Amino acid sequence: MSSQNTILLDETGTPGQRLLYAIKNSEMTQRKFAGLIGISPNGLNQIVKGKNRLSRTLALATELITGVRAEWILSNEFPVDLDPISKIEPWDRMVLEFYRPNDMNLFERVFGEIDQQTSPFRNSIDPEISWTQKQNDQYQALIKEAKELLQFFTQLDTDEGQGPFRYGLMILHGKFSEEELGNSEAAANTDSKFMANLDRISVIRGELQDLINNPNRKGD
Repeated sequence: MSSQNTILLDETGTPGQRLLYAIKNSEMTQRKFAGLIGISPNGLNQIVKGKNRLSRTLALATELITGVRAEWILSNEFPVDLDPISKIEPWDRMVLEFYRPNDMNLFERVFGEIDQQTSPFRNSIDPEISWTQKQNDQYQALIKEAKELLQFFTQLDTDEGQGPFRYGLMILHGKFSEEELGNSEAAANTDSKFMANLDRISVIRGELQDLINNPNRKGD
């Protein structure tokens, strides 16, 4: 790694400088890095210079690309480099997937993804792929119940409700193993009194997946 392309740790007093450290010490130009994360070089430069805020989403994307920890970039929390055997939190992976750090934005995106996945079955006029009315009714009832269960958590104080809300939304997303969910920060922040609600969300996710994978065709 050339000395011209590296930055010393004692030159990283601000989040922008720590972001630049991650970029340069990965032997990338700012322009190349900006292209990888989908922002303009000028926009990235404004963040590096501290003129624009460095978001957690950007820090997580940097961690994913460079191996430099998001927490160090944001708040100078050591160690600098990501442990290669560690995993990004499931919730943070959802933030990266949808590029939406706000909880309610993610709520909308997860339900939007389910809507998109089921659209061919719900809206087709082709009897070979469309659901029966009974299946459509079942789908609508499952979605309604899932939304009500999750929205219940949003009515609680943040300290009590955010953990189970995120846990439930990750279950409904359907892309994480039970082990990943159980070891997540959201699970650690979830009171056991909410587990019945979360178990029901898990059942709903399974029934939705059954509808998608094993539809009973019209005319069968």
